[in-house]
Amino acid sequence: MTIRNNTSNQRNINLNSSSLNSTNATESGFTKEQILLTNLKNLAQEYIGIERMKKKFVEILLANLESLDFKELLKYPNYDIKENFIRKPTSASNIRGLNIVSVDGSSVVKKFMNVDFSFLKAIVVKYYFYENQSSRIEYFPDLTGFNNYNVQGNYLNREENIVDAKVSMDMTFMEINLLNKLIEKKSEVDLIILDGSVVIMPINLIFTKDSEISKRYDKLLREYQKLYSICIEKGIILIGSIKDTRTSALTNLLGRTIQMLKPNVTNLSDFIKINYRQILNYFSDLDLYNRVLRKTERSCIFNCKKEVDKIRDTGIKKEIPYYFPFNFYAFYLKTAAYDTPCRIEFFMDEKCDLEEVSEKADLISSILLPISSLNEYYGLPIPQIEAHKRAVFKPHEIDLLFNSLTRTLKVHGVSLLEKRRTRRPFNKH
Repeated sequence: MTIRNNTSNQRNINLNSSSLNSTNATESGFTKEQILLTNLKNLAQEYIGIERMKKKFVEILLANLESLDFKELLKYPNYDIKENFIRKPTSASNIRGLNIVSVDGSSVVKKFMNVDFSFLKAIVVKYYFYENQSSRIEYFPDLTGFNNYNVQGNYLNREENIVDAKVSMDMTFMEINLLNKLIEKKSEVDLIILDGSVVIMPINLIFTKDSEISKRYDKLLREYQKLYSICIEKGIILIGSIKDTRTSALTNLLGRTIQMLKPNVTNLSDFIKINYRQILNYFSDLDLYNRVLRKTERSCIFNCKKEVDKIRDTGIKKEIPYYFPFNFYAFYLKTAAYDTPCRIEFFMDEKCDLEEVSEKADLISSILLPISSLNEYYGLPIPQIEAHKRAVFKPHEIDLLFNSLTRTLKVHGVSLLEKRRTRRPFNKH
């Protein structure tokens, strides 16, 4: 592949990030004509320049795949990339006879001046595959797959972020608790797909000064620990499948790796012809690996969710090492030709070696491929899609629940005072 040098003009356009971000920020405003005739065109040209530099970097990366040798770096425990490659082909398994489960939930919060009401909904779907594209679907706990709700009132005066954290934890607890109940009731589960991360929700909640949040978080930790333990005991594979993420964790690791390999005139020289570290700032993991991976390929695995290690080090939650004696890993899997890769997370016992971790990633990939490639433009596993479809709140459901609540309140002479932003007396248009 021929690599052409960029012009100095292109390099200035793409690498001088301060000029990209500050031009409009320092202006008080523009007329509509200025925006249409000048600013939007300039904005488009800036982004075109960035895309050219991204394309250039990916060309160089792909041309140097064999030269990017991480073998020596893998010997260091603190090196978070755990395999010696950028991408790896995988193959689909015959999943006949497998039971694959996915869970999802949704929540809606109605906020008023003096009270907040939250409506939660969660559902588990279970696929038994007769063949790769033939299955039987069951729902839990509601056989129809639509009716599993929870409603809550927040009567204490709390900041909005505290209310949101509480609802989010309750929603997550509802999902994890459903999985634990399903596994206890039905032992025939081979793979569980969480919609989102496989790791407990934001660790920073451990440090909260709100006693209610702290208690709920402890309860959630125990429910996660129970799920992890049951999965290990019964040999169930537990993964998190993340639809959209802006993280650049693996991209940053790749940038640091290139730097540690010390590009020079005789080694990885293509990288020193461009400012690769600056260019990588424009990439998310999904953006980069969407350009690098081909269908059925996965990225290298890497350590993720290092926050758990930080909590262990602080000693604030001394039981954390006992709750989670695991290492958490992630990789990106390209399941569909015209969709971005899926970020897949999983966990392993701390005692497992890297060969076992790699084998687990290959196994997960081989199971996900046949259930995620039915649509070339949407590459999520079909159990995850079905769980989301069943769990998401429809407008009429919220109206039914909320209208019933307000009617009961009105019968007793209680009305809800809406916030000012929702009851402006002047024209909202």
